[in-house]
Amino acid sequence: MNVSSLSLDKEDLRRFCDILQERANAAAEIEVGLFEQNNQTDDQYAENIKTLRESFLLRVTIAGKDGEELWGPIDEVFCSVNYPEQVKSLYVDSESTLRYAHNYYPHNTFKIFFDFSKPRVFDLSLLPSTGTPNESNVEVNGYDATWVNGVFSEIKKFLDNRSSKMSFVHNHSVYDVLLWILGFPLSFWVCSKLSSTIEEAVVDNAFINSALYLYTFVATLFIFRVLFHYLRWVCPLVEYRCKGNLMLAHRALFSILSVGWFGQFLYDLAKWIIKT
Repeated sequence: MNVSSLSLDKEDLRRFCDILQERANAAAEIEVGLFEQNNQTDDQYAENIKTLRESFLLRVTIAGKDGEELWGPIDEVFCSVNYPEQVKSLYVDSESTLRYAHNYYPHNTFKIFFDFSKPRVFDLSLLPSTGTPNESNVEVNGYDATWVNGVFSEIKKFLDNRSSKMSFVHNHSVYDVLLWILGFPLSFWVCSKLSSTIEEAVVDNAFINSALYLYTFVATLFIFRVLFHYLRWVCPLVEYRCKGNLMLAHRALFSILSVGWFGQFLYDLAKWIIKT
């Protein structure tokens, strides 16, 4: 499952990891039940069972915005003094210890990756018509259908209850719809508002006047596109909330800019409709 909308803080992230640890413990007990003694002695078998259970102790990887990285058990990572203030990503899986340390492949596993990165506001290489790229995903595999369905459903419920705000603006073609509904009308409106200035700047030169109108129209569309990127930045698809960020201030600034611009446009539009 690709994560399409999520907003978490440190407490939520810790709680989520604790839930995953409980499900990993359940997977460990299933694995113990499937582990056969074969030619092992009782001591060897008991030791392997102990190792099997201990290997399901989750190790999480937390990456910070400035390149710092923490790896280890849940308690150690979240209680560390080096825990990053702004988290860039989280990765956790239930099989890495068994696979890489013991060359053992468990029957039931999960992998979780949260990508908290945000698209840059002035990254014009990112087409606004396409969906916002994000690599956050959840993968649950196994032979035990009850465990797999239960874990997947619980994870999905947890994530659905913590959806991010305005996540729909990250969907495909949203920009195209907004462009036709708001972008083009706003551009014509700005040209109308500046028409007297343009006409006074250049007298008796229709070509230069037309060029100025064209540049005004295109410049307004460019500002509209930048504001749309800014909206995606202030309302990220997968968000990590922390006390030190200025996201609330940015959201307030965006609200002021959009209300001021769009409000004046709607006011002039209403006056025009009443007159006609």
